[in-house]
Amino acid sequence: MGSRQTSGALLFGPAVALTLYDFFWYYTGMDIIKITGKKIESFTMQRVLSALRTGGMIVYPTDTAYGLGVDALNEDAIGKIFIVKKRVQKALPVIVANLTMLKTIAEVNPLGLKLAKKYWPGPLTIIFKKKPSVPLSLTLGMDTIGVKIPKSPVALEILKAFGRPLTSTSANISGTANNYTVDDVLKQFRDQESRPDLVLDGGALDEIPVSTVVDTTKGSIRVLRKGPVDITK
Repeated sequence: MGSRQTSGALLFGPAVALTLYDFFWYYTGMDIIKITGKKIESFTMQRVLSALRTGGMIVYPTDTAYGLGVDALNEDAIGKIFIVKKRVQKALPVIVANLTMLKTIAEVNPLGLKLAKKYWPGPLTIIFKKKPSVPLSLTLGMDTIGVKIPKSPVALEILKAFGRPLTSTSANISGTANNYTVDDVLKQFRDQESRPDLVLDGGALDEIPVSTVVDTTKGSIRVLRKGPVDITK
């Protein structure tokens, strides 16, 4: 379930009390909603879907750190990610709800499928050949795409409701540390000219390293980044 933060009210004028989250919304335009438990309440989900369908950007809890999510098939929204993260020359990974959604964006080879069935949902990003429907801006012109099915119940619920792949890049400015609390996310983005539109506060996340990344496009497994999943076991 989700609700607006109600503690820590700040007084503005004789009769105006704002919560800390209201303060951030007032001064930054970032709307912050507290998520409690593993289920997103209907009102909050409608806010999330409205943001994504109109090309907006959300911050949401992932299997590891907080992530930045936009519609992975919307070129304008993808462009916002690069601006907000100040990111250059690095493709964006995506998350999908299931193997059916995976097959809409990737050419699924037998080796990659075997790994997916063994380790998903979970923090293993698998590199596949992308399908022509995937915007070149997402992959920076490369013919491959990194995909995973997340274990995070919040991320999975959003994916199933939205019905399209989402980006799953860390909610930080490129080159800085990953953020495991919304407070750290807000501190990083509050003074930036471009910011996320909606922040889902799922509390403090366990500081798990970002996902393992493997490439399966050459007929063998090549580990590009070590992480929580050890595929040698």
